[in-house]
Amino acid sequence: MFIGGYAGADRLTHGITAAGFGASASVQTDVPNPFGFAVSGNVLYVASNVADGRVHALRIGAEGVLTPIGDQSARGAGTVQLSLHPLGAWLFAVNHDSGSVVVFPVAPDGSLGEVANLVQHTGSGPDPVAQQSPHPHFVVADPSGERVLVTDKGTDCLYVYDFDGETGALSEHARVRLGSGVGPRSLVVHPNGRHLYVNTELASTIVVCGYDIATGQPKILDTVSTLPAGVELWNAPSGLAIRPDGRFLYAANRGHDSIAVFAVSEDGGSLRPVHSQPVGAAATLPWDVVVAADGSRLYVPNLVAGTVATFGIDQDSGLLELVEPTLAVPTPACVALV
Repeated sequence: MFIGGYAGADRLTHGITAAGFGASASVQTDVPNPFGFAVSGNVLYVASNVADGRVHALRIGAEGVLTPIGDQSARGAGTVQLSLHPLGAWLFAVNHDSGSVVVFPVAPDGSLGEVANLVQHTGSGPDPVAQQSPHPHFVVADPSGERVLVTDKGTDCLYVYDFDGETGALSEHARVRLGSGVGPRSLVVHPNGRHLYVNTELASTIVVCGYDIATGQPKILDTVSTLPAGVELWNAPSGLAIRPDGRFLYAANRGHDSIAVFAVSEDGGSLRPVHSQPVGAAATLPWDVVVAADGSRLYVPNLVAGTVATFGIDQDSGLLELVEPTLAVPTPACVALV
């Protein structure tokens, strides 16, 4: 497990923590504010959430030792999330603060070339603080690899781009407005590829969309709250994850400091609230959720509490049970499992 930290734009964190290779240890790197990860084989890619956004490539060695193999400018500010194209030859990144989506070529040795394509979002939303400008927050290729999905917290939209696997070019294919002042943040694709789930940072909901892989067109099917009925407080959902078998979806709530557990219908088209699992004491701020590849564990970096909590997942009910002890890590914001 690799863990990145974030202490804010004005107080940078440095270093990535490795755990699970024996005793936990801080891997000293020069990556400031490591906010998002992507993994391909023995290479860890890291989004640096700073004013001059960058993406770093690090070789994973014995016992979790990381060796830099290069970095590239993201040509924007506040790089927050990364994902790899299914064929591994391209890396996508979003610049939250400057409102752009970028594409990097990946060399055979795992290093990155300079940005091959940049798409600048425009527009705003009704929230005068969080939506003054576009803020793309999540990017991922669809199951076909022919299109790329992007959520934008600032414009309330889900974008679908056609992707040219030869040049890395993105061209807008479709755009769906998910609400007004809702702030789309994270996105999960159901294993069947026919449904998408998008959480909203400003409205504390999950928007369920049908997705036609052939046409690349999303369609809103339903919207469900990430909070229990009757709860009214400041809340800003962060991470979103689905179990590999597609039966349960997990959403992190910052403010309510919980993990919302949803049962997913057999066809993937609807969600049923199952439980709201507390992550610890008040003001822990769970920043992400990551499900293990075998679906047996869920990991939660709690930014303010300075812990990474591990929960066992009941295979039948989807319910969570805290596994002690939690791992102490300064301001954890993201987790990568390798």
